[in-house]
Amino acid sequence: MKRRHWLILLCALPLVLGLARLRFDAEIFNLLPEELPAVRGLQLQQRHFSGSRELLITVSTEMPSEFGFANSVASGIAKHLAARPDLARSVRWQPPWQENPAAAAENVAWLWRQQPPEALATLADRLGPTHVAGELAAARETLATSLDPQELARTGYDPLGLTRLPGAGAGTLRFDDGEGIFTGDDGRFRVVFVEPPRDGMNYQELAKWLEQIRGAVDELYGENLYRFLLTRVGYTGGPAFLAEIANGMERDMRSSVLSTLVVIGALFWFAHRSWRPLGLLLLGLLLTLVLTLALGGLVFGTLNVVSVGFAAVLLGLTVDYGL
Repeated sequence: MKRRHWLILLCALPLVLGLARLRFDAEIFNLLPEELPAVRGLQLQQRHFSGSRELLITVSTEMPSEFGFANSVASGIAKHLAARPDLARSVRWQPPWQENPAAAAENVAWLWRQQPPEALATLADRLGPTHVAGELAAARETLATSLDPQELARTGYDPLGLTRLPGAGAGTLRFDDGEGIFTGDDGRFRVVFVEPPRDGMNYQELAKWLEQIRGAVDELYGENLYRFLLTRVGYTGGPAFLAEIANGMERDMRSSVLSTLVVIGALFWFAHRSWRPLGLLLLGLLLTLVLTLALGGLVFGTLNVVSVGFAAVLLGLTVDYGL
């Protein structure tokens, strides 16, 4: 093999490695400098603590809340998607302690486990053989004399006061809280939180998954959803935004590139009556694009789609001047 061939092979090897490492990132926070503590905190919060990975299915109805159409539709969607592990890892349409009371007991036990040793010792003494009878007698007295409906309901389910944790606000956990993130004030709006079946899905996979979710909801209710129930279903949240924005950018770039290519090709043919110079120019620009992406993959590994979009604008200016 000639020396020139070896030189071409040595130059092509890092380019192939760069294209193999190249990944496109659609996370907007990754555009910010990662060395800043505030940016790093936002990234961690977005990745581990927020609901950015969840799809929000909104259910709104024009019927009065007394008919319960919003609750019925939201419950139907949640149960239908929960039965499809290939579409959803988890589905929530109401506070967990209402749907699964056993989980509330586990949460209370975990909260007690986090208390200081002296608080646990006080609880053990209060529930010991010498004091538990007095605790039950006090609970019976509360049920007989209290006029507070919430206190009556709580004591009936928790006569030993296990939900009265030290330092928990007024001293008692409130399991009626949390409904506000699932329903509107007038009862005609509900939200269903759906978690994707797996992590790390790119925007193309999220767009396909979103269409499958839409198909599952349409399969459940069909056209009767608004015709008879006067209820609308919407889709929002991180996966919907990411799929819409990324696919929109890809669609706009594809259409603009193809339309520009057709117009420039027609003008070039009209002016020069030859396709060969145009083909050579386009081949040169294509090689420039491939080399740039390969170098970007080799140096950075991951490129943000917003950065690629800005680069496409500059590349478009280069194409115009080149042609």
